[in-house]
Amino acid sequence: MARCHRPVIAAMLAAGAVALLASGCGPTAARDDQRDITVLLLEYKGPLAHESAERLAGELKAQGLKETFIVKGADHAAVCVGRYPSWKDTEADQMLLRVRHIRDARGQYPFAGVMLVPIPESLPENPWPLEQANGLLSLHVASWEAPGRMARAQAYAQELRQQGYEAYAYQGPRLSMVTIGAFGIGIFDNPAKVGVPGQTPEIVDPKVLTLIKAFPRMRLEGEEAPPEAHVSTQLVKVPGKEPPGGAAVPQTRALYRVTIALVDTRTGLAEGRHRASGVAQSRQELPALIGTLVRQLMLALEAPAPPRVGAADVAVDAEAAAAGLDTIALEALDAALKTAGAGKIRLYSHEGTRRLLQAQGLTTERIATDPRVLKGFEGLDYVVVTTVRKEL
Repeated sequence: MARCHRPVIAAMLAAGAVALLASGCGPTAARDDQRDITVLLLEYKGPLAHESAERLAGELKAQGLKETFIVKGADHAAVCVGRYPSWKDTEADQMLLRVRHIRDARGQYPFAGVMLVPIPESLPENPWPLEQANGLLSLHVASWEAPGRMARAQAYAQELRQQGYEAYAYQGPRLSMVTIGAFGIGIFDNPAKVGVPGQTPEIVDPKVLTLIKAFPRMRLEGEEAPPEAHVSTQLVKVPGKEPPGGAAVPQTRALYRVTIALVDTRTGLAEGRHRASGVAQSRQELPALIGTLVRQLMLALEAPAPPRVGAADVAVDAEAAAAGLDTIALEALDAALKTAGAGKIRLYSHEGTRRLLQAQGLTTERIATDPRVLKGFEGLDYVVVTTVRKEL
């Protein structure tokens, strides 16, 4: 019988009650004179989402933010302020500055990290939530985090259902995903090995092996990951489900989302092909992935003369920082820029770039949150802004 060593992700998959979204959601069908951009303040999920959103919106309007509005969906609500025709709108910049300086009762700035996003989508009820799958494990075949992620995930799940697959959609605070099937630990040759450190049980169930053969590589943002990205489909734990009889839970394996942007200091934007993103399934895969992304960016860079380019420090979340991924990613980034950028760019040293940024009060967190603060930055033509975030 065929066997498979495909790793298992014992994913948390626990949706947060409230999440600040850097990327936002997709455009809604109802538009106000094609004013498609807004400031997304907070997104709520769960049975109290609408009530919580109404309360926050009421407080903001009482403080003078009359432009506040809510986009509602099933167990989902997004609180936004303002509608603008483009990312470069000066009124949008003024609104960003205004809301970022709002203080709460404790003197904190709850909206310091908000950004402009496409107006969120009004998400319909999820007819196939992963949480209701009748099994412990499911095969993760697709992920989205870009605007429109929730609707796209549900549309893909519907497409797979129409093809005869038992597809499910999961909507997390930062990630939407589609999985296929619902399985128990009996799919392994030795279920007793599942979740035991140092043990790698083999998948022997014919149904699961057939699915893996049909879906060998993950779809990211709707496109199948290229072979060189090494992003295979994975088994994930169904949220809220535990194995019977106290059996061990499959071990966790992380996915790290890497985004690299070439921010044009004339505009503060990284448009079109000047932004690349990918997923690494371990810290060991990070250097290769970063090298691939940098090569893509260098191929997309067109300039009459080699532009001045410098890389900011890598922005990471708490879990990635604890694993030392900021250092690993920065070393890989510097090496890739020197190799792929040879003859194409005038690469400034990392220390030199850091001093230039610090001289103008630009921190890593501030740049990663809103690269538009680099507009008018003197000394460089492009700043490389890199983020590493743990997804699973």
